[in-house]
Amino acid sequence: MTPGLLAGVLAVALVAATFLGPWLLRSAAPALVRMPRLAIGLLLGSVVVWLGTALALGPLLAWVVSGPDVLPARAAQACQQCLNAANPFAAGTVDTGIPVVLLLVGPVLVAAAVVVGLVRESWRHQVEARHTAGQVLARATPRRVLGHDIQVVPETRTFALSLPARDGGIVLSKGALASLGRPELAAVLAHEQAHLSQRHHLITMLMTGLARQLRWVPLVVAAREALPHYLEIAADNQARDRVGTTALVSALVRLGERPTRAGDSVGALHIAGPGRIQHLVLPGSGTAGALPMLAVVAHLLVLAVVGAAVHLPYALAALNGC
Repeated sequence: MTPGLLAGVLAVALVAATFLGPWLLRSAAPALVRMPRLAIGLLLGSVVVWLGTALALGPLLAWVVSGPDVLPARAAQACQQCLNAANPFAAGTVDTGIPVVLLLVGPVLVAAAVVVGLVRESWRHQVEARHTAGQVLARATPRRVLGHDIQVVPETRTFALSLPARDGGIVLSKGALASLGRPELAAVLAHEQAHLSQRHHLITMLMTGLARQLRWVPLVVAAREALPHYLEIAADNQARDRVGTTALVSALVRLGERPTRAGDSVGALHIAGPGRIQHLVLPGSGTAGALPMLAVVAHLLVLAVVGAAVHLPYALAALNGC
């Protein structure tokens, strides 16, 4: 396959992932909900792979086209030498009016901008999460309950949530402690501990940061919106394995809907929300959603392989000094 044809195929695959990806993710939900940790990796991976593949288009086209030199002669010669060292194709180039250096520098600048934006958004997220923690824990009392170190806030409303471990960890209201029986309390604590042990706060922060940078990409928006649902199901599964379905369902019923004030901000993950009860009581079965899930996985693998096939030669050429 020539680099020009490969670039065309890659562009079509990217467009397909951008606009068909959300539909495929929704169609794959019946299968993904049975494997929430795989779903979480698939959602975050889809964003990373899409970005990496998009950044590969410029370097791939640089193997295809030639254009006017805009660099000093010595720099242009060194750039061409590195380009030739990275190019795995023997086909010639097509002369255009586009300076080749733009196809190489452009993706680097975009990648740098995304990294800087991700760092900035991550910092903002942490600041807001600490602000949330400060509000929630202002009147909290540390306690050890059923083997878990928790923070208890003097609220009569029933709620339970988890903050990042460094910001306080598991938080329960006095109302929740009073209304939950021992098995239900164990289920709540196991659920919130799963959020901490599976690094759900970090995953949420990374996805939120990337989604802010790529909010114009429908696939990224769909992945960001679907992520919280799978995070809660993954935590539910760990809690169910430890204490059983009955205790967990009973706890969800008692906790009811997510609170609208305490902890209802950045950085807090809530167990509340009875919408997951049906999945716990009557989990799906069969092959529903399997085909779309396989299509998503296959598509992402193709994008990842092609993207790596473009980035790797450049990396090796740079490491070997061109």
